[in-house]
Amino acid sequence: MKKDREDSPEPPRGVIEVEGLAMNGLLKSFSVEDCGKPKGYQRIVAETIDGRVIKTGCLEPDAARREVMVMNLYLRQWSKFIVRQDSGR
Repeated sequence: MKKDREDSPEPPRGVIEVEGLAMNGLLKSFSVEDCGKPKGYQRIVAETIDGRVIKTGCLEPDAARREVMVMNLYLRQWSKFIVRQDSGR
């Protein structure tokens, strides 16, 4: 029996891909979660504006902290400058 695509988790995404989505206003939110092994490593878990949940691979603690700062900058400031076509509503 084939699994539905929605039942299968997406493969880990690269940090640059998640940053690009944030920079272009295509992320709704993100959080950080522990990877478990190696101890202290974390991953970014992001929700896109169309509801998909994507995760990065595990990051070293310092890299994860830097990534959170960058993602906050993109989501809170840069993505507001994205021009979108008016939907007519």
